[in-house]
Amino acid sequence: MRRRQRGVALITALLVVAIAVTAAIGMSVRDHTQIQRSGLVFEQDLARSLLLGAEIMALRLLEQWPNLNELPWDTCVSPPVPLVIDGIDLIASLENLHCRFNLNSLARVDDAPVAAFADLVARAGSEANIAAWQGEQLAAAIRDWMDPETDDPVYRLRTPPERSGNRPFLLASELNRVQGMTAEMWEAIAPYVTARPGTDNLIDMERAPDVVRDAVGEQEEGQTEGLRYFRLSLVARLPQRDFFHCAVLDAPNGRTVVREFTSCEN
Repeated sequence: MRRRQRGVALITALLVVAIAVTAAIGMSVRDHTQIQRSGLVFEQDLARSLLLGAEIMALRLLEQWPNLNELPWDTCVSPPVPLVIDGIDLIASLENLHCRFNLNSLARVDDAPVAAFADLVARAGSEANIAAWQGEQLAAAIRDWMDPETDDPVYRLRTPPERSGNRPFLLASELNRVQGMTAEMWEAIAPYVTARPGTDNLIDMERAPDVVRDAVGEQEEGQTEGLRYFRLSLVARLPQRDFFHCAVLDAPNGRTVVREFTSCEN
């Protein structure tokens, strides 16, 4: 009887120890998770502060630049510029958005550059056998998507139902929401289109890629005095992960048009 009681007591003691060990491990794991989470939140806040500071620096530099047509590089995108702020490594690059076709120019009531856009689609999509007539159809769908007076029912028939934008594009990738846009077409034209404020289609004819220059032709050739919009891409390299930042800058007016805490589109 006593042996049996001692055996029961031993088993009970082992169960108590096992429960205590399990609880201790659980508390340790929770504490470690909280510490890791707190570290990630701290890094995120630090990264955002540094990235916003770098954005302001770039904006002030562009605002004070004497002639935006004469930047210290000859291509549409600057070389990557390494920065160190408070001991944190950042990589910055700046893109001249006037090297791309402005999708919002298709919203013009008169003289919308539909033919130029169709030609751009055909040139960019030649390897995918995309024809100019497809570009014309897409241009018409883009105009309809931006028009606040229309609401094509085709968008309501989607799953889930949508509405057309009824506004200018904020990001070029919104083009994927337009009826008739395909993945192949987007892959072809993404490097050559952008969404700048306003309906101008001012192209930097000296730096723009051949596909854009050839599509636009002499439409706005030589009119580079109004270079205005640039896209800033930033990466902050912190110990646990990299943090990305993308901002469209209105350089002469010293303001940010669009800001995203993510990598820039193609």
